[in-house]
Amino acid sequence: MATRFQYMAMTFEGVSRSGEIEAADDTALAAELGRRGLMLVSLKRLGDAAGSSSLLSWPIDQRAITAFLGELSLVLRSGLPLDEALDVTGRDLSPRLAGTATQLRHDIVAGSTLVQALGRHKDVFSDDIIAMTRVAEVTGDLDGVLAAIAGERERGHRLNEKVQGALRYPAFLISSAVLVLLFFLVQVIPQFSNLFNDSGKDPGALVRLLMATSRTLVDNGQALLIGLAALLTVALLIWRQPAARATIALTLLRLPVVRGIATLWLTTRFLSNLAVLIGQGVPLTEALAVLANMLGVEGRSALATARDAVRRGGQLHEALAASALFPPVAIRMIRVGEQTGELAKVASEAGALYGRKLEKRLEQVAGLIGPIAILSVAGLIGGLMVTIMSALISINDAVQ
Repeated sequence: MATRFQYMAMTFEGVSRSGEIEAADDTALAAELGRRGLMLVSLKRLGDAAGSSSLLSWPIDQRAITAFLGELSLVLRSGLPLDEALDVTGRDLSPRLAGTATQLRHDIVAGSTLVQALGRHKDVFSDDIIAMTRVAEVTGDLDGVLAAIAGERERGHRLNEKVQGALRYPAFLISSAVLVLLFFLVQVIPQFSNLFNDSGKDPGALVRLLMATSRTLVDNGQALLIGLAALLTVALLIWRQPAARATIALTLLRLPVVRGIATLWLTTRFLSNLAVLIGQGVPLTEALAVLANMLGVEGRSALATARDAVRRGGQLHEALAASALFPPVAIRMIRVGEQTGELAKVASEAGALYGRKLEKRLEQVAGLIGPIAILSVAGLIGGLMVTIMSALISINDAVQ
């Protein structure tokens, strides 16, 4: 397991150098510094490397990564070399991301390409960032591609914020309903249990179910809490596995509402990034190879097939139409772009169009969740109260 070290070293000219690096042990650290032309002076073990962190470790905020990429593109545009740009950009970052920027700079100085350096931090930089950066190194427009990546990610963040904002109130309602229900079962129902039992009258199946649930919660509350914590931990561990996430994603995609949103999202992401790649002069087959790794499980197969068809001389719009992955309108717009020779421009405009459609669809879905949550909570709490009161009234009538 790799360990992160903080080191102090000197060049053979006597210039002091310091930073952080990942290595298997002290010997491997000294050897790596030697390959970089440095002599180890002192070191401090910081702990497990970021890439080898626990499954329960908290990931770096994605907005911070987006801001880092955007700022790096601006600094590069000003004319600074990459190692100095990383140094400048890394000064105002969070400690963990700043440490990553420092390691990137040291790797660049040691002769690594940016793609190689990013590849050592896959817990921070996703595969699509690395793939797009590889394109940037080939085309020589690193600042432009980084700006495009940051812009695309920023749009995704805005969509997430809109959805989260619309879901906060329903989430509050549902959480409150759960707490009220638990209080009702743990504190209120037990007060009536003896009354129902002493009356000798059957309170009804629903009340019996509530009483049984109440007894279970009261008698086994601690065990249930431990079991719930264990279940959440296992769920988190499973979610951290890429294969498990892919399986869950494919299952969710079969739901009608989710399917529609996912199609819009895939279309927006594909068109926007296709415009960037083609605009950078990347050949279409290579652009499709990059995009295949960016669109997840469902998109990967369709784009791999489309790439093979284009390599054999086919048209992109025909290959994509056969996959039925994207909407017909998007396919027609791609056909227009191919016929006019302005695929990058048309794809960019189409991506913006579908981005607006995606925003509207998300707002519509989120807007429906609030009223549904209110009605559900009101029905649940009201139904419980009516059930209990009806049972009490029937017992009272029997006594009279």
